[in-house]
Amino acid sequence: RYLLGLPGGDEHPAFNKIQLAASNKGKKLVKGKGGDPDTYKKGIVYYYDTKQYPFYQAEIYHQFHNDFQSAAYGREYNSMSDLKFVSGEIKETGCPEGMF
Repeated sequence: RYLLGLPGGDEHPAFNKIQLAASNKGKKLVKGKGGDPDTYKKGIVYYYDTKQYPFYQAEIYHQFHNDFQSAAYGREYNSMSDLKFVSGEIKETGCPEGMF
């Protein structure tokens, strides 16, 4: 599913600008409730208040990978996980890394 986390959710100062940008791309922002269904081909992006739903990083191999149901995003995007790991922006989680 596609999602966006913002401190304050729809009360975030940039929310209206983000909502307009999403609308201009044919996307609809929907307030997430947790456990929300998949959004594939529905034009929906769930948004969450990060104060209520804090970010929990998944395994590194889950970061910056292609959407398995659409065209590849390209090497520049895919290589961002390595750059973010080296910079310390993403970290090992203690879970096994890589595909099983």
